Amino acid sequence: MDPFVFGIALAAIFTVGRTTRALLLEASRRKTRRELGGDSTHGSREFEGMRDAMDGVMGRLERLEEERDFYKDLLDAPRRGREIGPPDTEENSSDTVGA
Repeated sequence: MDPFVFGIALAAIFTVGRTTRALLLEASRRKTRRELGGDSTHGSREFEGMRDAMDGVMGRLERLEEERDFYKDLLDAPRRGREIGPPDTEENSSDTVGA
């Protein structure tokens, strides 16, 4: 048998086995949930609440990452552009004279 064909056959067998195992586990979980009463409306409302909370947390995390990137870019900016120089004395004296 060609090694390539053997490899494909072996991969197909593993894929079918994993898929079957996953389906059996999911069926077992559903049965357990039904036995424990997990399919009630209370459980689905709780799940929706958790989903909304996770969406809020993910939104805040995205904003924090944006802020982090902004401040990181600000710190990495060239030093000359960030420094504040002293005010020009000519502009200040002309402003105060007219007032």
